[in-house]
Amino acid sequence: MCVMVVCSKGKFPSILERLDGMDVSHVYFYNTDASKGARVPFITLVRFTNMVVCEESVLNSADFREAMIIHQANRMSITVVNERDLAGTALS
Repeated sequence: MCVMVVCSKGKFPSILERLDGMDVSHVYFYNTDASKGARVPFITLVRFTNMVVCEESVLNSADFREAMIIHQANRMSITVVNERDLAGTALS
């Protein structure tokens, strides 16, 4: 399974820890703390993911790029969960 993680650098280790028990083969990490110029257009990678895991604040983000990642995932029926709900998520 391929997972996109959209969170701050500080939250990334705890999300990775929660993903440890899942069959994850690839992780795309979108760092919400990165300066605007250093951000990669992850919107193009959404279609290759099975799940998007977000920091709680990202789900209602006003940041255009973060909001578009969530919008694109929802549009493509890709599972979107926040870190808190990750433990109860099971994908085959």
